[in-house]
Amino acid sequence: ASDLERTDINFVIGRINDFSMDNKSYPHWGKVREAHVAVAQSLSNAAWVNTDDLNGKKNGIHATDDGYITLGKRFANKSIELIKSNAQKRHSADHPLFENDWTSLRKHQTPQWLIDAKFGIYCHWGIQTISYQKGKENLSPDELIPLFIGENFNADKWAELFETAGAKFGGVVGWHGSDFKHWDSQYSDYNSFKMGPKIDIVEEIAKAVKKRGMKFLVSYHAIRSDDWINYAKEGVDKYDPDIFWVDASFGGTKRGHHEKTLRYSKYIGEAKKTTPAFPEKYQREFITHYYNKAIERGKEVELMYKSHDIPPGVGMRDLENGILSKMPYDVWITDMDMTVPPDWKTHGWFYREGVPQRSANELVDMLVDVVSKNGLFLLNIPPMADGTFPQEVVENLTQLGEWLQRNGEAIYGTSPWFIYGQGPSEIPEGNYTYHHNNHFAQISYTKEDIRFTVKGDNLYATCLGKPEGNLKIEALNSGFKLRKGDVVSIVHLGSGKKVKLEHNDEALELMLGNIPLDEFANAFRIELKFDL
Repeated sequence: ASDLERTDINFVIGRINDFSMDNKSYPHWGKVREAHVAVAQSLSNAAWVNTDDLNGKKNGIHATDDGYITLGKRFANKSIELIKSNAQKRHSADHPLFENDWTSLRKHQTPQWLIDAKFGIYCHWGIQTISYQKGKENLSPDELIPLFIGENFNADKWAELFETAGAKFGGVVGWHGSDFKHWDSQYSDYNSFKMGPKIDIVEEIAKAVKKRGMKFLVSYHAIRSDDWINYAKEGVDKYDPDIFWVDASFGGTKRGHHEKTLRYSKYIGEAKKTTPAFPEKYQREFITHYYNKAIERGKEVELMYKSHDIPPGVGMRDLENGILSKMPYDVWITDMDMTVPPDWKTHGWFYREGVPQRSANELVDMLVDVVSKNGLFLLNIPPMADGTFPQEVVENLTQLGEWLQRNGEAIYGTSPWFIYGQGPSEIPEGNYTYHHNNHFAQISYTKEDIRFTVKGDNLYATCLGKPEGNLKIEALNSGFKLRKGDVVSIVHLGSGKKVKLEHNDEALELMLGNIPLDEFANAFRIELKFDL
């Protein structure tokens, strides 16, 4: 490395084999072997591989034909190990470990890959799926577990559907509602690998998702006792999730809002009875472990949490079945259930026969709206008890994916603009927190609603419907943010066709007479001129 003046080159030494170690004609043999190991161990960018078993039964001086093939594989594998190890060391040097306190943890940065991804999918599947079946509503967890078989579960099929829908990250519920875990835990045999379907669900989904180049998410919804911290750390250590999502029990502020202990992050004390929250010492301990483990592994991860469960800047806040009415300055995420239950008693999240699903058109509109407001969209799609998905879900997700194939340029890797949009649709706040304000599909959009995103010199305007006639975008008039001459060209993403325009102090008008419009939302790339 010094001769080449390159410190970034790795070296793998094949230690000479054990040919005639006792032969006095080769007194140097053992010393060379020792030197090979010593050099490899003295350099951070070097390693050695064993060759003693590669020279055949006669212990010859050279390797056999098969031995050379094996040696090549050992060189390759050790080289990969060095590359990964040194990358992790460089990452660790640039990212010192977090201390177990909020001030240190606030130095965490949300990964850019996540901000750019915009859209992910996860699944609620477990014994609750069985409990939603007719006649099984009142069975205990112990009675439900033998019925939870998942005979047609195929993790690769799940990941394939996530990818088809256009998701960039995907995952599964690891723990929900009872003590029954969905992975092979060292702390309890009360899990899906030892009982029920005899499947390590978390592991299977993690492998399938990562194999397709997507990031992996696992969610924990149940905190029963202080030993939660052991199970949470185990999930991080075993399955290396890129996103760790925790439900309301992690901090208790969502319940605090509901009970009127809090309003936003202000204590108002109007609750008749206060529910104890999960101790802060465990929150800090887990987040510190998760983030430091990521540094050791040379990767960037994110914790997602509800309401005000941890201080701002430590992770990404999540709204359950909720959409913001305005654009915040922190990146946020909504986890939206694909099912639309008729009432609170019926609930949702896990598959229940007869409960309607959100349409592809609605999914597109919500995705566009959320992204325009600096948000990410996490969609729950509940599998049936056997581990497969209803045909309606598959069809709707396929349509969503097809729309994203044509219009994803206006979604992935974009940033919010100064103005998130225009149009008549208003979004209710709901219980101080925006949680559940779209639980029953209360929010709808019209073709008069337009949302904006930006990337480079391109401004994207997406109309949440099929315009009738020309499209007037008043927010882009020539007397406010834009001026005449700023618009270079406009392209309809769905068709790739150029759009004629008129630009004045009233609006930017798009002439759509010859444009084959989408039945769902229609996205337009508006190239802007920024020459000084």
